[in-house]
Amino acid sequence: MQSAIIAETAEASQWQLYLVRTSSGSLYAGISTDPKRRLRQHQGELAGGARALRGKGPLQLVWTFTACNRSHACVLEYQLKQLKKADKERLVQGHWQPDWLLHSPATQSTVDSVQSASTEVA
Repeated sequence: MQSAIIAETAEASQWQLYLVRTSSGSLYAGISTDPKRRLRQHQGELAGGARALRGKGPLQLVWTFTACNRSHACVLEYQLKQLKKADKERLVQGHWQPDWLLHSPATQSTVDSVQSASTEVA
């Protein structure tokens, strides 16, 4: 049981927020555990790409950010999508980083899973 909890925790920590640039210069935000694979999906090399990106290639992965879990990644994705394009461009260029991107929320479920893991080991 302990290995399942460790594997789940390791997988959850790999969620990433990403930005893809289309050939017209638009920026598309998404989340994935593997942004490079997701880019290949968006480009049509693999099944499962976003409908919004069909025919908009070539695509370029221009920015990634690691979130602490899927829930956090979803919240960050929503906030990223609310930004103006100029702010997203500044983020991609490394000239700016919003405050909400710097905060890693510690959820109660994360605390509970750590406590149950330490209980099961004993």
